[in-house]
Amino acid sequence: MARKARRKKQTVLTQSQLQGTRRQPEASARQIRVTPPVPEPTPRKAVDLREEYRYVIADLRRIGILAAVMLAVLIGLNLILR
Repeated sequence: MARKARRKKQTVLTQSQLQGTRRQPEASARQIRVTPPVPEPTPRKAVDLREEYRYVIADLRRIGILAAVMLAVLIGLNLILR
């Protein structure tokens, strides 16, 4: 059974405590949001996936041939050992 997680106790502030902790906004202080300029997307180069992943196809072919040979060996052993 999982153990219960302990929760931190939340402190409850009274209305007078909340008023004492609030800061009054200053009238002279202005907040100005400056958004940085959005960079233009760079054009992507056309990628030939056949050329990039040529080795993957060769590896998959090698794995397929190896699996077929291993299956043939198992079938052959099954027929011989019966």
